[in-house]
Amino acid sequence: MWSFDDAVVGSTIHHPGGRTIGVDEHVWLAWVTNNASDLHGNADAAAHMQFGRTVVVGVLTVAIVIGLAEPAEWPAQELARHRPTGWRSIRLLGPAFAGDTLRAESLILDARRLDDTCGVVRREVVGWTQAGIEVVRVDEERVVTTRERGRTKDC
Repeated sequence: MWSFDDAVVGSTIHHPGGRTIGVDEHVWLAWVTNNASDLHGNADAAAHMQFGRTVVVGVLTVAIVIGLAEPAEWPAQELARHRPTGWRSIRLLGPAFAGDTLRAESLILDARRLDDTCGVVRREVVGWTQAGIEVVRVDEERVVTTRERGRTKDC
């Protein structure tokens, strides 16, 4: 679990774990979101395109990487306190494919204390595959509690 106190400008937080993208997950998401691109759901057509196979829908890649950057051990009420104040940008940098395992880290760009209990952290969440290929960068700002706050007061 990380807190405002871990957000040292210039440091990197390496988030534990990874998430392997299932074969049908991105096809289902493309279907549900009405993304009819052959690149995402037509293996035969995608085989003749730039990457030679279907590519995972970018929003799924982003969602998984953002999820990896959130501590799974936080209780729901604690996670709600670590609310984002906004995504500044989302950049897809390379393709992810079914079977890839994504990992995440956060580069701390700015951190400013609001009071004794909370601060605002600007970070760039970076996602990459098991092969070390960087696939996404998300620049976000969020309110984060300090360790001193304990578990009794909201930010």
